[in-house]
Amino acid sequence: MLDEEMDEFLKSLEEDEEESSKPQKPPPKRKTKPVNDPLTDDIDSILNDPDFETDRRKTEKPTKLQQYPPKKCSVVYIGKKESTIGQISCPNIRCMKCDCGVVCFEDFDWDGNIEYLFLRNNYPDFDRLKSKLKPVKGTIAYACQCNSVSVQKQSSVNSVKNSLKWFCGSH
Repeated sequence: MLDEEMDEFLKSLEEDEEESSKPQKPPPKRKTKPVNDPLTDDIDSILNDPDFETDRRKTEKPTKLQQYPPKKCSVVYIGKKESTIGQISCPNIRCMKCDCGVVCFEDFDWDGNIEYLFLRNNYPDFDRLKSKLKPVKGTIAYACQCNSVSVQKQSSVNSVKNSLKWFCGSH
């Protein structure tokens, strides 16, 4: 009895194998475009319109403004807005040490030595910083969260104070 069942089982496996090796019929093809579908007709007319192609190409090309990276100062100048030699003071200075923007106060000078914690706790609020600022015509006081300096004439950041790690944050 067991032999007969085994034979039947093997025959069924052979039949399954033969059926799987036969080439199968391909699935029926679907219609690619429904008949009288207004939405599909509208999409096709837009895609085939020559003006549509022209507009799409215009948006894909970057403009000259996008192709170039933002402008940065090679040497960062602080002080008066323009000097007699034609250098312009950088309007967007950042500090590498504290990763903060540098604020400036025209016609003010720092009163003596400014402590690190004072700047850290009061930057960038003028109302809180003014206790250490004194009004001096023609002087500009600069500060970030970790350093401060005052200048009367335009000069490069490195020539004012060597410990300053200020750079141009791009324009």
